Amino acid sequence: MNRVLRSVLVLIAVSVNVAHADDKEQKFSARLSGYNEVHFAAGNADVTPSVPPAIRGAISTKASGSFSAQLNKAGDIIDYTLNYRGLEGSVTQAHIHFGQAGTVGGIVVWLCQTATNQPPAPLNDPKITPICPAEGTVKGTITAVQVLAQTLQGISAGEFGELVRALRAGATYANVHSSLHGPGEVRGQVKLEERKDRD
Repeated sequence: MNRVLRSVLVLIAVSVNVAHADDKEQKFSARLSGYNEVHFAAGNADVTPSVPPAIRGAISTKASGSFSAQLNKAGDIIDYTLNYRGLEGSVTQAHIHFGQAGTVGGIVVWLCQTATNQPPAPLNDPKITPICPAEGTVKGTITAVQVLAQTLQGISAGEFGELVRALRAGATYANVHSSLHGPGEVRGQVKLEERKDRD
């Protein structure tokens, strides 16, 4: 077999393997802790010396939690489970944010809501965005309709593919907000789990 033919066959095999890998379910997970939290402080120019805007963290809290998600084979639905316990404030809301570890990012998906903290209509329907329990487990499903616009970060409303790419890149985090820690009490960077199956 000549070199050109061998190279073509190798390229075809690689392409088939990559395509086959994309049609498998993918799993994502995160461990939530106050130590992972990062808050943005707006600053204050009206004091002397002035206080510039800054990123601050972490949060000392006994709370903890976990987030797990599974992308279906078609790549258009994510089923997720969010678990949290020990919040020192009352739960107010929970989200997936678009941002790397150590940064703050915009909300791209609401994971759960409360009566006083609801996502934009029609996402405030509990069939679409579940109600946050005081503590424990909440389960839901994410489709394109739940993906919120973060225009300054390059994501338009409904861009499910952008959400999936961000999840795969480790550029999203899940967090749970509380009445005591409004910007978030526990947080964890969402990571793609390594596949154990090999074809």
